Amino acid sequence: MPQPRWNTADLLDLEFLVQQDEGEDMARLAARDREIFAALPEQDDARLLRCWLEHRKQNAEKDSVALPGSLWQELTLLFALAAGLAGLISGGGLAFSFLAYSGSEPVNVAAYFAMFVLLQLGLYLLLAGSVLCSKWQGGNILTSSLLYRLAGRLFFWLLDKCLAAGRRTSSRISAEQRLSWAAHAGSVKSLRQRHGLLLLRPFFLLAQLFGISFNIGVLAATLLKVIGSDLAFGWQSTLQIDAAAVHALARWISLPWLWLPESVPTLAQIEGSRLILKDGIYHLASRDLASWWPFLCLAVFSYGLLPRLALLTCGLLQQRRDLAEFDPQQGRFRQILHRMRTPLVATAASAAAQKNAAAPLPEETAPPASELPSNEAITPVVVLLPDELYALCPIAALTEQIRQAGYQLRQTIPFWTLDKSEAEELAGLQAAMTAQGCKDVIILHEAWQPPVQELLTWLAGLRRALGPQALIRIALIGRPAADNLLTPPQPEQVRIWRQKTAALGDSGLQVLELC
Repeated sequence: MPQPRWNTADLLDLEFLVQQDEGEDMARLAARDREIFAALPEQDDARLLRCWLEHRKQNAEKDSVALPGSLWQELTLLFALAAGLAGLISGGGLAFSFLAYSGSEPVNVAAYFAMFVLLQLGLYLLLAGSVLCSKWQGGNILTSSLLYRLAGRLFFWLLDKCLAAGRRTSSRISAEQRLSWAAHAGSVKSLRQRHGLLLLRPFFLLAQLFGISFNIGVLAATLLKVIGSDLAFGWQSTLQIDAAAVHALARWISLPWLWLPESVPTLAQIEGSRLILKDGIYHLASRDLASWWPFLCLAVFSYGLLPRLALLTCGLLQQRRDLAEFDPQQGRFRQILHRMRTPLVATAASAAAQKNAAAPLPEETAPPASELPSNEAITPVVVLLPDELYALCPIAALTEQIRQAGYQLRQTIPFWTLDKSEAEELAGLQAAMTAQGCKDVIILHEAWQPPVQELLTWLAGLRRALGPQALIRIALIGRPAADNLLTPPQPEQVRIWRQKTAALGDSGLQVLELC
């Protein structure tokens, strides 16, 4: 069975729907995603994530929620039509005005060739130079080209301006709303980092579509003028250039179509179409003056239209390849797959067990074995504990809490210790994750302590150390009780944590309530 194909609209809808889940109750999300999974046959991650997306899109349509993918498709079609129409009008209009022939002064072959062929060749050379520079720098043409960088910056600048307007307004309102705007700005930043090329390449494709339409307009206008009027072409030069040199140059230019009959003026026709100012054109033969139009049309077709078609095809193929390389194992999406594959567990516990989380759960309150996550559904993780909580944390209770969330605690590691530097701690974490076969990490933190800038900077460094694929989950606990460290956090504290961490623009950084 072939893998499902993703497109840009699908990715935007996926990002939007994942963003919609931010701040929602984790138990409700787990129940919803598990219900989606229960109605599906067993399949790989890409198909499973696609089924999740289709289900969520159907629900969004029922609730009349506007999805960004539909807007993207409509805007893409609108801009494509606008680019095509603008190219036809500009190319045809420019050619018609250039080919205006009064009967006394023929169309200058050199000027026509320079405007409609050489100018485009110059643009292709600039593009080729950008490609070589990008290859030399190890980058991408879209990120190294000044034109497309400016187009991309304009696109994201407009998004940032919309958010900035909201931030300026939010400066006069509550701190909660300012945090919300900061979270939205972080989501745009994260979107640009993850899918920048996929969102930037359409500008390149639109430019090629404009170029294709421009060349079609030039060719259509030229052919209409040739068919509907007695058009004359000629060449002239102040330099002492003989007809043989011009004929050799014309044959060299026409190598792509030299096999076509009567597609290149003969030496006699070139001699007969040379313009000498003092002699006028009345002594020149009409056949010689009309011999240039096939050459000019084929030059526009070969050096203007065909390269644009090739660039458009290459751009579409590269966009398709990039979309085909979409990885559902990114931390942002792996949490969806984790929720879908993790069976729901009963979390009710007796009052005694609530008071003493370190004690094992009583037999009568433990979740049934059939409801516990299977070994296949459990994801191994390394848990980071603040140094001041490391000795106080009841590992047995923590292990059970993490198991109920669908994870298997493989190792606990203290952080922010006094005897190791940050670099040494991160190196030790990487070594432990490799040894334990873990892709993700859970950080235990007290929710009542606000996420200060020092912590946010540390989280950014942790992301750089672990790479973009790892899922980093911050498990929040409340203020410790006298006999219980693992207490539930306050909802207001959890909401603030989610808004502050969302401003980092890290799509694989999630906040959850552990208790």
